Amino acid sequence: MAVHEYASLRQLVRTHPLIDNHAHNMLGREDVTDYDSYPLESIVSEAHGRAIAHSHTTLPLLRAMKQLPELYGTSCSSWDELIEARNQWVKDDYEGLVRRCLEGTHTLLLDDLLSDEDVEVYTWHDRFTTGATRRIVRIEAVAASLLVDLMDYQRKPDETVWGLFRQRFLDAIDHAMNDPAVVGFKSVVCYRTGLDVDPYSADEDALTASLHRTLDSGTKRSGYRVEDKPLNDWLVQQTLKAITFKKRTGIVKPIQFHTGLGDNDISLVKANPAYMQPLIAQYQDADIVLLHSAYPYTQEAGYLASVYPNVYLDLGEVFPMVSRDGQEKILRQSLEIVPINRLLWSTDGHFHPESYWLANRQFRQALEKVCSNFNPQIASLLNF
Repeated sequence: MAVHEYASLRQLVRTHPLIDNHAHNMLGREDVTDYDSYPLESIVSEAHGRAIAHSHTTLPLLRAMKQLPELYGTSCSSWDELIEARNQWVKDDYEGLVRRCLEGTHTLLLDDLLSDEDVEVYTWHDRFTTGATRRIVRIEAVAASLLVDLMDYQRKPDETVWGLFRQRFLDAIDHAMNDPAVVGFKSVVCYRTGLDVDPYSADEDALTASLHRTLDSGTKRSGYRVEDKPLNDWLVQQTLKAITFKKRTGIVKPIQFHTGLGDNDISLVKANPAYMQPLIAQYQDADIVLLHSAYPYTQEAGYLASVYPNVYLDLGEVFPMVSRDGQEKILRQSLEIVPINRLLWSTDGHFHPESYWLANRQFRQALEKVCSNFNPQIASLLNF
């Protein structure tokens, strides 16, 4: 690649505004230093509990320790010193820290149903970006909130409980489809029962039984975790049907699926998006986004995005949760056969503003490194 071509490419990669296709709300100022509830290590690790202590020996955290002092404008020789510098920033100017972390971000698309505690509302984030923040609706969270309201009907005839839930869920999805603040949906069925979603609904008896098992597993006080396969599959199927129907009327909203990398309660085997092929084939008019680079199943996800016109591959979360070499390998695998216009970027930023900053910075670094090896023909295709 000629010197002038590389200079143009580098400028574009380093400065082009980003559309963050999938992220979550940030913590409020009073909670962002509550490290017992929200450990800062979570910006580079999906580990929880005792396991997160081991993140200090991982390459992603060691890299973060080298990069974050630049954000804070200081030097730090240990994690404790870094925390001290961060606490001072939060105390003096938390919004200034957030603004620095979102520099270069045009728009955030937030799954704002990850948590309803301690976080800022989605519109709060608008002050830090050039474009308006939009919402991604998590369908399992919608279902769980409806189940709390159904507790009073649990002892009524089965068809009454199922009928009420069915209609309320469909109404909620329809409302979201018509809400201009909502730009898409999200499913965590990967966490709950796996990505082997049946393309076809179970019969009413099986769905009624599945709903009651779910109701029996929680209480109105504790809430409900929707993790019974017939019910979980039905939620996905109905959302895909609604997306398909609305697309014919000119309303286009995709559904995002968590794939690959996740917490310790995920079934890693069932996190492979290859399991989704029958579902994708059944709903080819519904736009489907495979989140988080599907790591470690990036090539499987890339194959699906290359052969189905309704599938997109998101490049998020592995930045900054995977080593630099790993990130570059994942990016190269994503580009092996996926059409470039079917690749999306996201930070999966959550709780701590640094999760956005590190993800964006490391993504730009990896993209510059990988693209610098392209020949002029490929660079031309990318408009570099």
